[in-house]
Amino acid sequence: MRCARIRMIEPPQKMTWALAIATKDRMDVLKRCVECALDQTWPPSEIVVADASSDWEDHGQEIRAIVGEKMPGLPVAYEKGTAPSLTVQRNQAAGLASADILFMIDDDSLMHDTCAEEIMKVYEADTEARIAGVQAFESPHLPGRVPQGGQKEKGTNTAGIRKKHPLLRWFFQKALMMEKTEVFLPYDGAYPEHLLPDGLKDFKLNPVKLFGGFRMTYRRNAVLASPFDPTLRYYCPGEDLDGSYRISRLGMLVTAYRAKLHHFTSAEGRLNRHQVALLWSLNQAVLLRRHAPDQGWAKARYWRHMAHRIAIDFVKDLGKRRFSLPQMRGSLAAWRRAGEVFAMTPEALETWYPQAQEKIVKGGR
Repeated sequence: MRCARIRMIEPPQKMTWALAIATKDRMDVLKRCVECALDQTWPPSEIVVADASSDWEDHGQEIRAIVGEKMPGLPVAYEKGTAPSLTVQRNQAAGLASADILFMIDDDSLMHDTCAEEIMKVYEADTEARIAGVQAFESPHLPGRVPQGGQKEKGTNTAGIRKKHPLLRWFFQKALMMEKTEVFLPYDGAYPEHLLPDGLKDFKLNPVKLFGGFRMTYRRNAVLASPFDPTLRYYCPGEDLDGSYRISRLGMLVTAYRAKLHHFTSAEGRLNRHQVALLWSLNQAVLLRRHAPDQGWAKARYWRHMAHRIAIDFVKDLGKRRFSLPQMRGSLAAWRRAGEVFAMTPEALETWYPQAQEKIVKGGR
């Protein structure tokens, strides 16, 4: 993965992009992420990191040394995270950056060497700036590792099965809520509709409604106009869906299939299934309360959604022989607390919900 050559910085002649990373206590994978960014055929104009680690200063020195060896003179902004929160740190990194495009991928996301180029070509071809975000295509292979017989793209077989079996597609998407667009509730009642610009018809792109956080890139001005919601702290399931949905109100979201990225998924401490289910569903109530224009619709839609969610979690728990029903109990606990959420003002939630999340993460209720 390492590259021995040193690339000198040239005067910018094209659109620029920044690697804008939120991280905490994962220095090994962060170094690999930065190395892959520096090996891009369309190199970054800056590296920006918001690090919530206690030894963030030591980490910053290591990252600057890597950058200094491979791209002398490349600007590096490495700052202490203002809070140990993915949403807060993402916003912090966006504020520190100056590039046109922000690659807000995870610290364990490893780009193939042409990933940035394929993404940046899309932004440059979009002369009317109608596309707000481009996400990479998830590759099962590490950068630099060429599989025998060529790389097979994920999702091809699944797409074929869905076309042949629409009833099966409906069952998985709707009944079991196995699609992002089914588990996330759009605040306006529907997802924005955008047309792909004519100048991008020849690109291998797929319009999407929502992004996965580990592979997302955005125009910087879109992130600054619609930042990630800092109310979600500690553990933030759905923060990427919330952020990408609100940015999709400003412009189109697409997946660039030629832009390859491998998600290393570094091992880390995880919450138990009950906590995750509770936080996921309670997060949705908070986000609806803060961002849905029609609160009457939002409350009614949330209650219907949670009735469906609780039933599915009951079936999933039994199917996995989890007879204590942790997932269902977590969703049920969120349903019971949602009334308290909808009774608060959006401003009050900014203080109350981070404290409530902290208690849940630490084992409270």
